[in-house]
Amino acid sequence: MTTQQRHMLFIGIALALVAVAVYFTYPVKKSMKLGLDLQGGVSILLEAKDTPKAKVTTDAMDNAEKIIRDRVDALGVAEPGILRQGTRYILVQLPGVKDQKKAIDIIGKTALLEFREVLDTAAVSEDKLGPVTKDPQSDKEVVLLDRDGQSKYKLGPTLMTGKGIQNAQVEFDQFGASKVGITFNAEGSKQFDQIGEKLYQKRVAIILDDKVQSSPNVNARKFGGRAEISGKFTTEDAKTLALVLQTGALPVKLDMVEVRTVGATLGLDALRAGLLAGIIGLILVAVYMLIYYRGLGMITVLALAVFGSILLGIVAVLGLYGNKIGIYYAMTLPGIAGIILSIGVAADSSIIIFERFKEEVNEGKTVRVAASSGFKNGFKTMVDADLVTFITAFIIYIVAVGPVRGFAFTLMLGIFIDLFTAFFFTQSALFFVANTDWLKKPVLLGVKEVGQ
Repeated sequence: MTTQQRHMLFIGIALALVAVAVYFTYPVKKSMKLGLDLQGGVSILLEAKDTPKAKVTTDAMDNAEKIIRDRVDALGVAEPGILRQGTRYILVQLPGVKDQKKAIDIIGKTALLEFREVLDTAAVSEDKLGPVTKDPQSDKEVVLLDRDGQSKYKLGPTLMTGKGIQNAQVEFDQFGASKVGITFNAEGSKQFDQIGEKLYQKRVAIILDDKVQSSPNVNARKFGGRAEISGKFTTEDAKTLALVLQTGALPVKLDMVEVRTVGATLGLDALRAGLLAGIIGLILVAVYMLIYYRGLGMITVLALAVFGSILLGIVAVLGLYGNKIGIYYAMTLPGIAGIILSIGVAADSSIIIFERFKEEVNEGKTVRVAASSGFKNGFKTMVDADLVTFITAFIIYIVAVGPVRGFAFTLMLGIFIDLFTAFFFTQSALFFVANTDWLKKPVLLGVKEVGQ
C-alpha cells in the first residue's frame, strides 16, 4: 500500500465513522438522552453508614444497589440512573419523574422488617414502660412507638427479619380495608411457624424501621408460609409498604446526603444556554484558526467537524444503548461543559501540530517533508499534553460524586476522539495539502517562507 493510499484509507475510516455518528445522532431531540438537570426530575445521593446491626461491605452495597434498582423499576421511571460512586455512595437519578415526593419516600425507606414478641403496651403519656429505645438491638428487649406515635410497646428480642419474605402485595379484608399480605420463602415459613408455636394465643409485633406497624394475636401454630400486616392503611400507604417489602430490606443503613429536584422549564433554559455557549465557542475557535493559520486553519475546522460529529454520535449511542451494557449516560450541564472544553483541547492539538510544521518549514525543509516530520513530532507532544489532561479528568472521575463525574467522563471521551481525529484525519489532510502544488503557497499555509 502506498503512502497516498494509506492516507486515503485513514480519511475514509474517519468519514465512515462520521456517517455512522450522524445516523445515530439525527434527529438530536430523539437521540440525546437528557439528564435530570436538563429535563427535570430528582437526584438522590445516598451514603451508606455503619451501624451496630450492619457494617458497610462490598456485598452489602451490591445488594443495596440491586434493591434500590428494583424499587426504581417498580416506580415506572423511564431510563433511570443508579450509579455506585466510591465505596459508600449510590447516586439515584430519576429524569422526568412526576411524583417526586413519592419517589424520595420509596427510595429512602430502609425497610428493616422485624418480628418481636409483645411483652406489654402503654399509651405514650404513661411512664410505666420507660423511654423509647434510641438504638434498638436485635438481641435485647426494646421499647418502640407505633406508626402513629400514639402507643408504646415493650418488645422481646427479634424472632425473625424481613430476609424470609418472598413476596408482598396489597389485599383487602371483608370490609374493604387495605392490608399487606406477605408470602414467606421456605426458611421464612419455617421461622414464622416457630413463632406460631412460641407465641400461640399471644401477640407478635410486626416492626418496620423501628415502628410497630401491627401487633396481631397469634391464632394458629402453622401459617402455611403466609401472614399479613393490617392497620389504619390507606390504599396508597398499603401499596407503598408492599413495594418496599417486596423489593427487600436494605442490608445497610443509607442516609440521603443530597436531594435535588429540577423543574422541566429550568432544565430547558439551561440546555439552550449550554448549547448556545458551545456554538459560540466553536465559531470563535474556527474564526481564529482561519485567520491565523489560513489554509491550515481550514484543516482544523474540518477536523473539529469530524471530532464533534463522532463525539455526539458516541454520546447518542451511550444514551440509547448504554443501559444494556451496564453504562448509564445522559447529557447533563457538566457534560456539555466537558464537550466545550474538549473542543478547546482538540483545537490546541491542531495548533501543536501546525506550529511544529511551520518550524520545520522555516528550518528549510520542503513542505512535503515538513508535513511528515512536523506531524510526527507534533503528535508526540500532543499525546503528552492529552495524557496529562486525561489523568486529571480520570482522577476527578474517581474521587468526585454526582454530575461532576459526567464532566470528567465527557472530557476523557473527548481526549480519545481527539487522538483518533488527529491521527486519522488531520495527518492525512495535511499530507494531501503538502502534496498539492497550488496549496503550497506561503500565503495559504500561514508561513513566511516555504522550502522548495
